[in-house]
Amino acid sequence: MRLIFLIWVLFVSLEANSVWWRSNFDEAHHEAVRNSKKLMVLLIEENSPTNKKILINTFMNKEYIEKINKEYISILVVKNQKNTYPIELLYTIDYPSVFFLDNLEVYLCKPLRGLSNISADRLRAHLKECK
Repeated sequence: MRLIFLIWVLFVSLEANSVWWRSNFDEAHHEAVRNSKKLMVLLIEENSPTNKKILINTFMNKEYIEKINKEYISILVVKNQKNTYPIELLYTIDYPSVFFLDNLEVYLCKPLRGLSNISADRLRAHLKECK
């Protein structure tokens, strides 16, 4: 199921103005260091009915998408995925959650945790805060 979801994310990314998601944290982190970019990590639960809604309503066809793709390496992490990620740094019981880190894996600002805190308006405001 995760593979189908990731293929859907890739397809949608190619078809619309959307965030360019990576699925491997280590590779994305190396890319962020190489390119002096920050990290934005979206943690989601597998098989959650809200995943597509959040991706479409918050991470597609918004004026801030270009800023995200220019300044951040974005990583989509599925809870309990086999690829490793720093779970102790990105620990949460609230899904979905968005974390903003510099390329040394230091928090830039507080994460957005839980469905009620992830919206286009909140993400827009948060991007201005996280420097």
